[in-house]
Amino acid sequence: MTLFYIAVYHNTDSRFFPYEPGHALTKVLSHWRHLPAETSPEDIADWAFHVFNADLDALQGRRGQADGGELDFLLACTYRLLGRRSLSAGDVIGINREETTTFLACEFTGWRTIPSPDNRTGQALTATTVYDHLNEGRHA
Repeated sequence: MTLFYIAVYHNTDSRFFPYEPGHALTKVLSHWRHLPAETSPEDIADWAFHVFNADLDALQGRRGQADGGELDFLLACTYRLLGRRSLSAGDVIGINREETTTFLACEFTGWRTIPSPDNRTGQALTATTVYDHLNEGRHA
């Protein structure tokens, strides 16, 4: 098994249209996951698209499966509880494995490998991110 770092970036300049160099991207979630070494970045991006767009009821039904069903469900719950929108065309996934990072832009169908985007903001998922989100709800 190999440890992968997966970061989800929402495109704040263009939703539902292909990513273009220079578009503003905001990191909205990150996740560390052990996967077989031969897992391709495209397979990880497909997994992320499924988890961050699937109905929670469907994911709940897979919780007991050995292929990460429980982790998928909890990650999808976290994503939604933080108020994240669906993953869609124009968004980008960053996948790091053994000091190599691949960036994939979500297309209308499939993924396109892109150079490292230079207009990125946001931070990895942290306890502070969750606390800040919870505190925002108290003051609304």
